[in-house]
Amino acid sequence: MDTQLTGKRALVTGAASGMGKAIAEAFAGEGASVAVHARSIERAQETVDSITSAGGECLAVAADLMKANEIASMCAEAIAGLGGIDIVVNNAGVYDYVSVPNMTEEQWDRIVDTDLKAPFLVTKHILPTLLKQGKGGCLIYNASTNGKTADGLFSAYNAAKHGLIGFARCVAAEVGEHRINVNTICPGWVDTKMAVDFHTKWSKENKLDYDAFWQEDMADTNMLHRVGEPRDIADFAVYLASERGRFIHGQAINICGGLCYW
Repeated sequence: MDTQLTGKRALVTGAASGMGKAIAEAFAGEGASVAVHARSIERAQETVDSITSAGGECLAVAADLMKANEIASMCAEAIAGLGGIDIVVNNAGVYDYVSVPNMTEEQWDRIVDTDLKAPFLVTKHILPTLLKQGKGGCLIYNASTNGKTADGLFSAYNAAKHGLIGFARCVAAEVGEHRINVNTICPGWVDTKMAVDFHTKWSKENKLDYDAFWQEDMADTNMLHRVGEPRDIADFAVYLASERGRFIHGQAINICGGLCYW
């Protein structure tokens, strides 16, 4: 399929592993030049090596997404290094699970600042260039099905993801007339390090068999009864970023095997 990403310039946050890595690799494989963001240049290197060894074009950019000045510098570096910008995927995210009475302000701030404030800041710093270029563009936000559901012990994460969907819809209303497509993708459980870490910790704390818990929580909760893979998310991100996704705008789209269907 001609996805028409040749010549496009993309920034993907949280691209050191998991869904972000898969998206960055998929974009590069479709001809885009990619700025691979991670917390440090060293953490981005595996993705950079994967892309360059396959003949793709990329550069590494770094920022702690809890530090506004680093986000601003990272965006400027990505734009300069790519020679402009066409696509941005706000993918990076963190989580924790804890009851509201036991949650500290530091835990709340870490999750909300990374999962909601950082995408706002990235958007704030990228949009002026997209608008000035006058050629349209694509903004994609990774919100999770948690942005549509209520899950005990995940209040900060779910609040941030609900907020991210709302923010993306407002951005869509603000920039649609400039041919900048804005959408949110909402993955269910996907086989990533974050998922493995959660299931390992939860199974130990609750004295569960890890393999049985993984199957029950990762696969059996969705209608396809299989575990999502990072490439499932990456393939749809490519579609949204291509000309073929030109009339999809302001949506929060589930990629979850039927785990969430609203």
